[in-house]
Amino acid sequence: MKKYVGKYIGQGTPDIDAKQKATGAMAFGDDLRMANLLHGKILFSPHAHARVVSIDTGKAEALPGVRAVVTYKDNPKNKFNSHWRWYHDSIPGTETPLEDEPRFVGDRIAAVAADTEEIAAKALRLIEVEYEILPAVFNEEEALKEGAPLVYPEGNLLKEQKSSAGDVDKALEESDLVVSQELKTSFVHHATIEPHMTICQWKNNDELEIWGPMQAVYRNQVTLSRLFDIPISKIMLHGTDIGGSFGGKDGVILEGPALILSKKAGGYPVKIRLNRTEAMISTFGRHIYKLYGKMGVTKEGKITGFGVDTYMNAGAYCGASINVLAAMCGKMFKMYDTPNMRFNGYAAYTNLPPGGAMRGFGSPAIFAELELMVNKAANALGMDQVEFRRKNLIEPFGKDPASGESLRSARVKEALIKGAEIFEWERRKEEAKRKSGDRYAYGVGVAVGMHGNGVAPFASDITVSEISLNEDGTVFLRCAVTDHGAGTYTLVRQVVAETLQMPLEQVGFTHSDTKTCPYDMGAGASRNTWSASSSVWEVSRKLIASMTKAASELFGCDENEIRYEDGVFCCLTDGKTATREDIASYTYLHKKEKLIEVVSYNSSHNAGSYGAHFVEARVDKTTGEVRLGKYLAVYDVGTPLNPLMLTGQIEGAILQGIGMALFEGINFDDKGKATNAGFRRYRVPRASDMPDIQVEFIDNYEHGGPFGGKSIGEASIVPSAPAIMGAINNALGTDLWDMPFTPEKILAAINNK
Repeated sequence: MKKYVGKYIGQGTPDIDAKQKATGAMAFGDDLRMANLLHGKILFSPHAHARVVSIDTGKAEALPGVRAVVTYKDNPKNKFNSHWRWYHDSIPGTETPLEDEPRFVGDRIAAVAADTEEIAAKALRLIEVEYEILPAVFNEEEALKEGAPLVYPEGNLLKEQKSSAGDVDKALEESDLVVSQELKTSFVHHATIEPHMTICQWKNNDELEIWGPMQAVYRNQVTLSRLFDIPISKIMLHGTDIGGSFGGKDGVILEGPALILSKKAGGYPVKIRLNRTEAMISTFGRHIYKLYGKMGVTKEGKITGFGVDTYMNAGAYCGASINVLAAMCGKMFKMYDTPNMRFNGYAAYTNLPPGGAMRGFGSPAIFAELELMVNKAANALGMDQVEFRRKNLIEPFGKDPASGESLRSARVKEALIKGAEIFEWERRKEEAKRKSGDRYAYGVGVAVGMHGNGVAPFASDITVSEISLNEDGTVFLRCAVTDHGAGTYTLVRQVVAETLQMPLEQVGFTHSDTKTCPYDMGAGASRNTWSASSSVWEVSRKLIASMTKAASELFGCDENEIRYEDGVFCCLTDGKTATREDIASYTYLHKKEKLIEVVSYNSSHNAGSYGAHFVEARVDKTTGEVRLGKYLAVYDVGTPLNPLMLTGQIEGAILQGIGMALFEGINFDDKGKATNAGFRRYRVPRASDMPDIQVEFIDNYEHGGPFGGKSIGEASIVPSAPAIMGAINNALGTDLWDMPFTPEKILAAINNK
């Protein structure tokens, strides 16, 4: 089925909030002002693993302007998991707001609330802590060896995740060729423009109220309820506009210490905001992985089977690690057409900062491993890398060999073929060979990748939407969905406007607030388009049905005789017409009711968003520096609901992929301390690093998504790093696998050839 194109859907509609963002008029969490606001600061552990022997807060408490000082002694009795998704989520609760046994450099020891941030910072320096230093372990593989220092008495293995299809060992044994591939990734910081912050108030009647940038207000609500043993009904969260997240504002992060401070300070609101260095050492980032893969192929270039062993560095706390490991396992089975696949995954506790949700949720690592392995197999056979993929990629409506689920209309092969044609793969490949010389080496790279849409069928994927018809014929939508940079607030209005055939500016909207909006599971798992927007689509259609029923009563004709077009109801038998405003007046004045519809929508299945990336790279063999030239991304997202914002998402993801491939990673010394925290030492891509990007879409319609659309937020980053890495290896004839590919690593690889 062809993609849907309407007045709003399928059109490049600018972000409704773009002007506010560009001019600085938008109010973010840090811009909130309220009476009697106190300022909080957190004391972080200088040790990777230690026990607090004693802590003296007397001098800090005596400092004028200090209103509260709290330590682990003020913790609630319960532990929590910052990434709990629902009230009875079973992933382990390993965290406390403040620790007496810090497990990484940057763990939280104490907190201060004062009249100003400066006084709070001064008070921190007056807190005296005596530590007993404990043995620490930092490497994910070393942590699982016998005799390794224990992060927890129960052991360092957090989770073992295994899944398979067919007989991989037999397939490898019978293959004409077997290739092996390693991959090492780095601890990547989210690097959002807006650092972490929160404002929390513990009111005297044990009610909690929280303001700040949160991806999932309802998920945070249940987490705080479990942590503090307070009914959900007494906890209110107000999500502020988010200045970037990429997963970094998913879960309870600063709320625990801030609420404890507020309670001890007599119920005054407490604001905690982290500076960049604090955020980099104390909050979660992209997991560190070490992956080992083997792939068997026939001499004709057909994959017979492959297996990947994955070691995840979970860091000091469970967080999202179990869910990320499961997600990357599931994605591995949804790209290449072979009956024999195996994933063995091991998540290990270490004494580094926790890994957590970050754009792609495990997919960038597993597909980087697969794509490097595919390149190696193609090269060993003397086969073109695009042609090798074309021979082995899945077809639409195939089945996942591990789960048996339909892969739905996964048109990744079509994206690859279209991309190779637009990019002129063969010409650019030959041109790269001709241009390479003594100083510069040129290469082209290709990679494919995917990500799912939502959390179904593994968990409930619920969004509740409410829409009301106003007296003037406009509508108001209430939905707790969060826009953390993808343009979701524009998209849900587009869905309403397209469905109700009304001007976009007549759709009012409020969002991300447990006090005024019905339930939403939260922004994550690329579910805003697939799940939340489907809820909005359904409730909009439900409102049309109720307006049609009212029109039939007004006209005195059967509902089947009424047509709704361009905002006007028309009775086909006698030609009577009524606008939405007429219907609103009729129901309000004559029926004594207001038209309000509510839908609790649960996504019952999951589709994949697939893409293929192509890139040119130039490597300076004297400096190791890499410059990227032409870059093409081709995607199957079903109906491109808003091509303008989809393109922006993909361009931003490519820039993040450049960072993963070439620059980014927090480095830790042998004591577990970050040596490059802060943007002066942590290299992120700049505007000058942006290549010439072209974005194209496959003509498709995915049943199950709103107007046939699928998400792009996470799928957009997955092929970017492996495409760049492949281009570098193709240029140099190397086998680089230790991310990021810094100039030092590139020069070492050249010298070791």
